[in-house]
Amino acid sequence: MVAHRVTLVNITHAQPVRGIGEHALHAQPVRGTGEHALPVTRAFMSRSPAVGKIARMFKQLLIFGAFAALAAACAGEGGAAADPKLVPTGATIEPSGFATILDVPPAPFAAKAPGAPEPPSAEQVAAQEQFRRVAEWQNSVRDEVDALHRKLDRLEKGNFVDLYFENEGEPHVVFRFLRDPEATLAKYTSHPRFRAAKAGYTTAELAAALDFMMKTFAEERIIMGGGYGNKENRATVEIAIPEEEFRELVERKGVKIPAAVRLVFRAQARAGDINRPLPAAIAPLVRIFPRDDRPVGAVNSINSYAKVVLQDGCFRASDQDNALVLFPLGAQLFVDSQGYLAFGSEETPGYARVGQEIVFMGSIAEVAAPELVRPIHAACGPGKVIKVNGMRSAAAERAQDQVTTNVNAFRQLKEMYGLLDAQASKAFEKCKRQAGFGTCLLSPPRPMRSEECPAGSKLSHGLCRTPEGHIRPLPDWLKEFAGPDS
Repeated sequence: MVAHRVTLVNITHAQPVRGIGEHALHAQPVRGTGEHALPVTRAFMSRSPAVGKIARMFKQLLIFGAFAALAAACAGEGGAAADPKLVPTGATIEPSGFATILDVPPAPFAAKAPGAPEPPSAEQVAAQEQFRRVAEWQNSVRDEVDALHRKLDRLEKGNFVDLYFENEGEPHVVFRFLRDPEATLAKYTSHPRFRAAKAGYTTAELAAALDFMMKTFAEERIIMGGGYGNKENRATVEIAIPEEEFRELVERKGVKIPAAVRLVFRAQARAGDINRPLPAAIAPLVRIFPRDDRPVGAVNSINSYAKVVLQDGCFRASDQDNALVLFPLGAQLFVDSQGYLAFGSEETPGYARVGQEIVFMGSIAEVAAPELVRPIHAACGPGKVIKVNGMRSAAAERAQDQVTTNVNAFRQLKEMYGLLDAQASKAFEKCKRQAGFGTCLLSPPRPMRSEECPAGSKLSHGLCRTPEGHIRPLPDWLKEFAGPDS
């Protein structure tokens, strides 16, 4: 049996232990004749013999308690660990007490096949028809509008501001002037759909207002985007914090928002309310779970990938030069049903685990803001910090993409080219073999000229189609699967 050291303690010097509860006791070893000495206080030494008897009884109780503790410690060998700290599946606890998770399998994921496209509703058909009419009308007047624009720039300099196409209702063009808009426009055109309006601000004034906002609030990183040239004739600025928080900031800075600025608030809650604390069982595993204090703004329309791991309590992208990671606003951690530490609050389809590759929209960018980088460096040491915009499972994303692509490819073989089910099935299998990775990637048909259309088809929106709407001629690789009349 392994010997266990038992240290009796002086409960008269017990102190509350931080983090365990105000009634927990922090026992201190007894000073005196050795680690097994029994506590004897001045209070007991100065009492009467009767009180001394009580003291001896109390001493016996302490000895009994010590042996009970020793027995419990021996009985615990080979059973549950004495340390109650959570150890997720696939994790190791470092000597520092923090966790390391370097590689885990993705969570189970069942990709869903997309359903057949729904026929357009009456509203969608009407919107498509309106879009067609607008596009045709704009194309019909484009040259005339451009010529008039150049003339007004030259002859009405200081009065003419800009123009925009109005697509609601009857399509028309609006030319804006600082003074006498209707009379000014009438000097140059009588077109019934060329209309005049008064502008409140010049382009230079709008540009200056936007520049003021960008420079004034650059340090706070609250501008998500902005621009001018819209039909409101204002510089529109998108704000990344709630309006109340923004007004407080404006007051602290002692600045005035230009009248030419139109503010659009994209956040409804403060970052401190969105970035909730980690669950109590998970928090001891990590040194820091750094999250952005601003929502994700406009990003490039590309997918980026990174393998996010946990190294001695610090989150890093192991395939991005082991850079430290900043997570998006509101990110959270949970333990899934198989015991893995995962991103999110619950098992939603496509969730990712710590230690696997994630995918998100936008480019991977280095974080430079000191207020974001400083806490990460304080907890994990120096190094490059990158921002990830999301935490979807890359494995789940690829699985879903494959299923979606294959279902759509099979449907296109039948609907675009008119293949029967049996023909489409054979063509589909060949397509998967040619593309590799079990995915059928169909190349889009090339644009055609009218004289290239075979008999029984005619040109429609740049493609030769049969009366049934099937594309002709068939691509060479498809001809072996179609009938002789295709």
